[in-house]
Amino acid sequence: MDIITLFTDHIRVFVCETTPDINAQRQKLLTVLSRAQIEAVTAEPNATEDTVKALMQSCECSLHILGKQDFYNQDGEAFTTDAGLQYRAARSLRQKDFKMFLWNPFGEVNLENKYINDIRRDIVDNTIYNANPSPIFFVEELRSMMSSKSVAQTKIEEKDIFFIYNYLDKETAEGIIGMTEDVLTLSKLAVSMDNYTDYTDYIQKQLPGCKACIIYYDYASEWAVSFARQIWKDNGGKSAKTPILLIGNSAHATSEAHAIFNHVLKTAISEVSLIPLEIKVFYDKVTGKE
Repeated sequence: MDIITLFTDHIRVFVCETTPDINAQRQKLLTVLSRAQIEAVTAEPNATEDTVKALMQSCECSLHILGKQDFYNQDGEAFTTDAGLQYRAARSLRQKDFKMFLWNPFGEVNLENKYINDIRRDIVDNTIYNANPSPIFFVEELRSMMSSKSVAQTKIEEKDIFFIYNYLDKETAEGIIGMTEDVLTLSKLAVSMDNYTDYTDYIQKQLPGCKACIIYYDYASEWAVSFARQIWKDNGGKSAKTPILLIGNSAHATSEAHAIFNHVLKTAISEVSLIPLEIKVFYDKVTGKE
């Protein structure tokens, strides 16, 4: 299997409580963590600081979401919310073997959330601040920093399909791969969005060995659109020899996300169960077998 990056560590993360204005982002983050196979640990409401610390010590890191409402007051150590108490607990544990990840999904720091400036001034080693609005990108940064990964060197072989997907969409991607391999040969690449792995050389070598390239996504739409555009440009644009199909799971994909590719490359949105058929139809068309 041509999967380049394999994450081997089990990651256990303490996900802190939030102020009410950011509950929706917290739920999205918990979903992404689950799909990334990262274990999320939470505390019961109104848990004592000793209980919170014990839970945190069973984890490798804590995760804090910064909203528009101030969750703590440093003056007099008066932490009045679960989110503030848990921030203080994590800060007391912050050391080489325990990291704090701070996520500001709104990105900006202004009068509405000026307390974030105080937090940013407190950032030291083992504290990571991220202001990317996408929970997927944030989780990828967390995983890349907390995981040990091994890079598998694979021989470039001729295949029918070069199937590329995001590691976060592994669950549905593997089902599609299994059904597609019944009729076509596949070279497979699971992409991680960390900052340490450059797939450019591998992709440029592998693409000419395949008759078609499929970029599949489920939740990772932002990644897929950007990645497909870059692959298309890197491999000759309209003169590329290997046709590309960007296809998304209809449960989450939208046609608006594909609009930039009009008259550039083929895109599709389909139910997961029908995507193997969509791939076969695309393959038959580009190889002249239809």
